[in-house]
Amino acid sequence: MRKDRIVSSLAAAAALLALAPSAALAQGKEVHLLSWGGTIQTMLEKEGWADRFKKETGYTLTLVPKATSSEIIATAIAQKGKPQVDVVLCDMVAYLQGVEQGIFATLDRAKVPNLAKMVDLAWVKDGKGVMTYVDVVGMMYQEDVFKRKGWAPPKSWADIMRPELKGQLLIPPVSNTYGVYFLIELARMNGGSEKNIDPGFEALKKLAPGVVDWTTTFAKIGTLMQGEAASLAVFGYTSGFEIRKRGTPVMPLVPVPTYMSPTVAGAMAGSPNPEGASALVNWLISEPVLAYRGERFGNTPMNREVKVTGENAERVLTGDQLKTLVNVDYDTVLAKRAEWNDRFNREIATVR
Repeated sequence: MRKDRIVSSLAAAAALLALAPSAALAQGKEVHLLSWGGTIQTMLEKEGWADRFKKETGYTLTLVPKATSSEIIATAIAQKGKPQVDVVLCDMVAYLQGVEQGIFATLDRAKVPNLAKMVDLAWVKDGKGVMTYVDVVGMMYQEDVFKRKGWAPPKSWADIMRPELKGQLLIPPVSNTYGVYFLIELARMNGGSEKNIDPGFEALKKLAPGVVDWTTTFAKIGTLMQGEAASLAVFGYTSGFEIRKRGTPVMPLVPVPTYMSPTVAGAMAGSPNPEGASALVNWLISEPVLAYRGERFGNTPMNREVKVTGENAERVLTGDQLKTLVNVDYDTVLAKRAEWNDRFNREIATVR
């Protein structure tokens, strides 16, 4: 073979490996993601993004879906020492329980290069995870019911205490991430805080007789509001738009003060496929994926290079808007979460 042909062949092979090193190494391998059903399942399975991940990396992506972040992190913690999943994606408050249990590996910046593109606040607990996007804790109301009854649309958290709304409420339990933020806001509204949660529980106790359901999924909110069994719900702001898109006449709103609910991704320590785990985390925080999340579901991406366009762009927070969001004392929440859950089950869930 001529020398120039040998050089040309070697250059072509090197170029091929440079373009798709992951695909070359990952053929036939599988990576497991423990996360929600809901919009994550819609994204991966119904709208083809799992196929796209395989095409781009060579890994087959399998979703292990759970209904809530509490279920996600309980499943992950149960696998401590011998994980069966590679990556966990869930709400921040739940994720930190896993960090406390030592189940997450430190992310390697060399293997997850998109970490360099993330906003500063996205780095979680010295690299034990990364915020992918954030949602805003919001409310939604059933427009037809409010118009028919002549009720003023709600604007603030205090509106949920209005007497005419008794028997109309959908509120997540404290075991749900949105429920935690709501409990904290009730405490703050009444002179308390994360460190003095009693006023929050007292307010919840007053609301409890008017709660139709302690709801943990936006699908159930949609069903109950469609049937007019309830007309005001606390949940994620973007979930309200998804319910509306499916035909239920709900109007989402962002009450003041505004809380963010971050979604965090991280790799399990000792995962079955650590290389695949790094590839998946890197993909989840990539520009195409986070632009899709913003444009399709209104999630606010933590990758500073993402540009969101389309009809949902107005729902996405950018730049200085991120600085206006209210923070919570996550260390206190983490330390008290189990106690709050037990107290909710004893004092609130049983009230009729």
